Amino acid sequence: MKTLNGHSENDGFDSVVGLLKSLDPEAVGALVGLGADIVMLVDDAHAVHRIYLADEELGRSGLSKAEGKRLQDLVTIESVPKIDAMLAVTGEGRRVRGYQVNHRASGRPDLPVVYSAYGGAGFPFTLVVGRELRQQMRDQQRLVETQMELESEYRELQEAEARYRTAFQISAVGHIMVDGEKRTVLDANVAALSLLSLGNNGVVGKPLRELFDKDERDRLSDAVGEARHAPHPVSLDTILSAKGVPVSLGLRAYRENGFTNLIVTVWPSADAGEARRQRTVKPERHVVDLSDLPEAAVQTSADGVVLAANAAFLDIVHAPSLPQVLGRPVSSWFAKSALDIHVLYSRLAEEPVVRGFSATLTDNLAADRPVLISARRNPQTLEIQMILATPPALAERLAIPAPGAGEQQAEGFANLVGKVPLKDLMRESLDVIEKICIEAALDQTHNNRALAAQMLGLSRQSLYIKLRRYGLEDYRPAVDGH
Repeated sequence: MKTLNGHSENDGFDSVVGLLKSLDPEAVGALVGLGADIVMLVDDAHAVHRIYLADEELGRSGLSKAEGKRLQDLVTIESVPKIDAMLAVTGEGRRVRGYQVNHRASGRPDLPVVYSAYGGAGFPFTLVVGRELRQQMRDQQRLVETQMELESEYRELQEAEARYRTAFQISAVGHIMVDGEKRTVLDANVAALSLLSLGNNGVVGKPLRELFDKDERDRLSDAVGEARHAPHPVSLDTILSAKGVPVSLGLRAYRENGFTNLIVTVWPSADAGEARRQRTVKPERHVVDLSDLPEAAVQTSADGVVLAANAAFLDIVHAPSLPQVLGRPVSSWFAKSALDIHVLYSRLAEEPVVRGFSATLTDNLAADRPVLISARRNPQTLEIQMILATPPALAERLAIPAPGAGEQQAEGFANLVGKVPLKDLMRESLDVIEKICIEAALDQTHNNRALAAQMLGLSRQSLYIKLRRYGLEDYRPAVDGH
């Protein structure tokens, strides 16, 4: 056995054991309670002799009146056998762990607790130590609810996919979906395969050019390249398929997961009516480069006509290519916020810069999303540049004020009135105040978390939860004078 200065390495532990043996039950319970939520001394009749609670909230669940009552009488009926089994274990130095039970709480949800029991020769009580599981239960409940929501959304997606796939396949008009980068076939419906005389041959994954005659492939490649950047469908009249069938094509670009793909419409060359329907006017637009901006950005004229936009803007409105947004009123993507956009442009006529303007954007697929708009007006050209961002939580938009910055913070909240629902504004303002109070308590206690929790009227566990919520786990008070 290793020794140090002539003493056995177990001497220290023996001293600790001797010290613990010298403590009375009250002191033992208080000592164990430093690292547990619930500590009980239970006698041989299973009655609670003494109870220690780490949080006053636990006492409101009925445990404050537990002394003198049998432990079995404090739990729900299905938990009684677990308590019986835990307390029935006999023998010197017994240890029983991991019994999860529920305590009855009149008018309140049951209190879930996991208990461990310890006993030893010469000790008149069984030491029952518990860890409450309310937060864990809430987390599990949220997980279950989230899982159910995901499953519901997944079913809706499956149903929508089935509807659109059915419509795609039974359509009398031939359609071929093409990967705009690789120029390979993503999908083709029955009508397109029939018009190209391909039968049921697998075409998915094949290059689009292989579906057409070799002498026509250069024309097709040119049309594909033009369609990926054109604001209108590109028509290709009388092109021969690989089987020698004359057809006409309409190639239209669309945006999918950040990439520009194509949908190719196929019709018989002799169908002049369909050819007229597929043709559109090709407008000319002025283009300004906004590609360096990381957020969705758009530039408009003074009356709101789009002059330029970047790829991020194309993504959020699901526009296949830049020319398809140029020349359109920016208000066409804010149909549900038309008044808001009018207010924004009215403010920009008086103010050079507007920040944090809230609106609802409706993309080309009719989906809505909230956005925050920061905009500026060019005083020379009167053109408007806007940056659109999907807003995070309001708390992330409202900077926590430094000491003495109350007036600026109040002004920040005042500017949100009319743009943010009052209940959201109140909730987020309370979060800001709560964070300030926690920081102040940590400053005053020199980062003593236990004293800070006591000062705030919180349990230590609740304080740690809030520290994680506000990102203050590593908070260190500022040194005086710095």
